[in-house]
Amino acid sequence: MAAESKPAKRVSGASAREFEGVIKSAKRVLELFEYFAECRRPLSVTDLVRGLDYPQSSASVLLKSLTRLGYLDYDRQKRLYRPTLRVALLGGWVHDQLFSHASLSHLIDDLHLVSGGEAVILGMQNDIYVQYIHLVQSRHQQVASWYIKPGSLRPLCRSAVGRILLSRKPDVEVQQLLWRINAEEEPHLRMHVGDLLKELDRIRRDGYAYTEGTVNSEVGVLAVEMPTPASQPSMALGIGGQIQTLRHERERYLALLREALQPYRASTSSGNT
Repeated sequence: MAAESKPAKRVSGASAREFEGVIKSAKRVLELFEYFAECRRPLSVTDLVRGLDYPQSSASVLLKSLTRLGYLDYDRQKRLYRPTLRVALLGGWVHDQLFSHASLSHLIDDLHLVSGGEAVILGMQNDIYVQYIHLVQSRHQQVASWYIKPGSLRPLCRSAVGRILLSRKPDVEVQQLLWRINAEEEPHLRMHVGDLLKELDRIRRDGYAYTEGTVNSEVGVLAVEMPTPASQPSMALGIGGQIQTLRHERERYLALLREALQPYRASTSSGNT
């Protein structure tokens, strides 16, 4: 059996003068993602230390920080890191303007338009939270105070997008996550495990999650699962807006979400066969 090939050490042709005035940590972040793009596969700490000639301690701190921020995913069993789609979305709009008419960014923008200007949110799990990795803000004055900062974190159990992610997990794992969430919440915000498991059963049956007033008392969110390649963390996509509007438009918004995601569902299904 042939030995597994090791990534070659990356040699920079740039002189020290070219990097004069560049903060080392910023340079290393970009070098790290460029190296992932070069190798095109998950990498271990050792791979990155050898390939980029970084100190072990510096590489470990950098990888853990980027994982906590949601830009890397860590496979604990294989001890491998891989970039998440949040990385692709950072510069995706540049590519979209030049080349693409069927991208994830365009999908979110189109949903924003056909929903009449509602907020559209893409989220993925980051530890005990859902992290909003890409979104378009609502343009309605009624929810103008509901500003969602990109990268925001919400407890998984308190968000429609987060509940979709929880619904994909076995009940034992859900209970463990909820125990950790409740340990950090104020008493009046803690959720009973029985109530959550009952709601997740409904989500698995009906295929969508819906919450009202969990962050803003006037706002609700309707969310569905985002078809995702097996190599990436699970994601969910939601439409958010004024509660009265969501109650009236729920079926239409749900149909819009499902229709928009159909090409991605077909793509991921064919890719997994």
